[in-house]
Amino acid sequence: MLTTVLQAQQAFDFVPAPAQVQYPDGGASHFVFDKNVRIVGGDDFNVRYLREHLARVFNPLGDSWAGDPTRSIEFVRVKSFPEEGYSLEVTPSRILVTASTRAGEFYAIQTLLQMLPPQVYRRAEGPDAMLLRQWEVPCVEIVDQPRFSWRGSMFDVSRTFFDKAYILRHLDWLAYHKINKFHWHLTDDNGWRVEIKKYPKLTQVGAWRGRNEALDPAYNSGEERFGGFYTQEDIREIVAYAADRNIEIIPEIDLPGHSKALAVSYPEILCRHNEELLSVQGETRNVICVGRENTYKMLDNIIKEIAQLFPSKYIHIGVEEVVTESWKYCPDCQELMKEKGYTEERQLLGYFGERMEKILAKYGKKVEAWEDVVEAKTISRDNLVLVWHDQKVLQKALDAGYPAVTQNCYYLYMDMKYTPAERGHTWASIIDVEKVYSFDPLQGLDLSGDKQKLVRGLQGGLWTELLFYPPHFSEYQLFPRMCAVAEVGWTPQELRNYADFDARLARTHFERMWNMGIRFRIPAPDVDAQGNVRCPYPNMVIRYTFDGTEPTVSSPVVTGRIVTDHPENLRFATFYADVKSITVEVPGTRTYLKPAVKVSSSMETVKRQPVENLALYEKSKSMRTANPPKEGDYVLFTFEEPVSCRTITVQTNDPVNNFFGITQGFVEVLYEGDSQFTPSDRFNMLNRVVLRPDRPVKAVKIVITGSCEGKAVSIQPLIIE
Repeated sequence: MLTTVLQAQQAFDFVPAPAQVQYPDGGASHFVFDKNVRIVGGDDFNVRYLREHLARVFNPLGDSWAGDPTRSIEFVRVKSFPEEGYSLEVTPSRILVTASTRAGEFYAIQTLLQMLPPQVYRRAEGPDAMLLRQWEVPCVEIVDQPRFSWRGSMFDVSRTFFDKAYILRHLDWLAYHKINKFHWHLTDDNGWRVEIKKYPKLTQVGAWRGRNEALDPAYNSGEERFGGFYTQEDIREIVAYAADRNIEIIPEIDLPGHSKALAVSYPEILCRHNEELLSVQGETRNVICVGRENTYKMLDNIIKEIAQLFPSKYIHIGVEEVVTESWKYCPDCQELMKEKGYTEERQLLGYFGERMEKILAKYGKKVEAWEDVVEAKTISRDNLVLVWHDQKVLQKALDAGYPAVTQNCYYLYMDMKYTPAERGHTWASIIDVEKVYSFDPLQGLDLSGDKQKLVRGLQGGLWTELLFYPPHFSEYQLFPRMCAVAEVGWTPQELRNYADFDARLARTHFERMWNMGIRFRIPAPDVDAQGNVRCPYPNMVIRYTFDGTEPTVSSPVVTGRIVTDHPENLRFATFYADVKSITVEVPGTRTYLKPAVKVSSSMETVKRQPVENLALYEKSKSMRTANPPKEGDYVLFTFEEPVSCRTITVQTNDPVNNFFGITQGFVEVLYEGDSQFTPSDRFNMLNRVVLRPDRPVKAVKIVITGSCEGKAVSIQPLIIE
């Protein structure tokens, strides 16, 4: 336990940066925080919230925050301030917070907390707690308000389930960054996550997947039962927790596509046909029937309960990536088309949106939906469009008169890779922190007339197909990219500068996030071919190993150039306390073998990705099957001559999106001199097996032992060293 007197730095590293910051006397005078500071006025929750955080660093706390009149934090309401705006004036005798709403007060508190030591965010108690007698804050004047009213985060809990405790922590992390919207993607093909009392099978059946469940295993969640849901009591607690922190939760019930979890629970909602039509994600029978009235009766009942749980004026209903061809084979949908005079099945999407708008209006709610509703043109213009494609699509929404929020996939999809070497998707783009920061929601738009008012703001989106493993990967993908989203949404465009933002992250904000409990992403070391190593930030260290293993917090720290006869075995990683980057090596030191090989398989492949690709040793040219694998299927690599090597990495899944890996299977090896294969390891969570042969290898065989969580499997060429 540390009890001391400390002085804050003379300029604050705010994230997001406020609109106006001035130091009246150059920071020469200070306000002194200690246990005797008095708090006057303010919203009840805001005052409790502030006291709770101050108590984490000032000792002893007691009840003294109601006492000493000589120094105070005072909250004053003035109607002229914008809804989320505030001013914060620090003088030697008081800190004056002026706002018109509790939201403005709350954001002033977030700014105030960033003037304090980073440990103000830390919940841990014990010997590593930091307790102060005093903390000096330079006098400062801040006048601040957000650039956009919608600063959001979309989080998918269908593909990977996150429990209530995690969601509450997640909301805290958003609040610290002045994010005010939480788009909660509660249902999709792979899990229904919200209790609906009238339809209990939605969570009894639709919330679970696995070998013996109605929903198949998916996204490496495994053969055993995986899933979960939030009870209505959980939802009410989470909604109230968010509201206290000025976060509006917008629930998403994904319809009429992406509805397999709903369909396996209540199959009667499907169209009356047996066609197996694949969605973009490779799902079948996930489109509900829009031609029968019973569908709308069921959805009315569901929306009624959702509307009672979520105070938000919006309920997101999806309306995107729908396999409308399903309606072509449905007699009920075709009858409806005939009645309405429709000539294309896609017109039924507009009909569905119109019907859902009426259902939501019945319960005092408005529609939020993905951009497909712009084309349909059936919902009224006081609803909200969420655009996930580029600015051209956003422009179409604005031209059609719709208010819109952008979740531009090329800048704001947090499931994309930071760099080509890291885990994640690449189909939209490689998205590092600087690219997120470079985005301006208004860039390239025609904002004539009142169109600028229609751009409500932006949100980052995190889809969770790849988040089941490793631990904390959701935090890795979100932060610090969400810090950049926060600043894009809050800070005036003319004040934004990436170099300055990056410096603020490095000097102070990484430490804040670490104390918040976020296991954020940090860059890997820069290692050149001569073995020179450069640390990405001066307040981090690089640790290394000599034997090809992953560096850990106990590995030695790089203090200079490392001299070794085996540079191919060196591995490096950046560390910030116990937060670790990906591991890198000395480039050009590993020798990859490409022995002549014949490859065969029991499985039929798609034409563009035949089995022969695997003999080319090109990562971009993989093999992909045309159908789901079955037990006993195999891929056999037979070398023309026995291969002596250190390792053979057998990697399955698509190199672009990490889907279609082998989850049920193992690898076996035929060694020189043997007549039978020797079984090796089963595929791990990364759909990979690494062989370390102790004698020459004649053949390697992939053996599939069961379902592999997809409609196909993808095999990459062997990596032989």
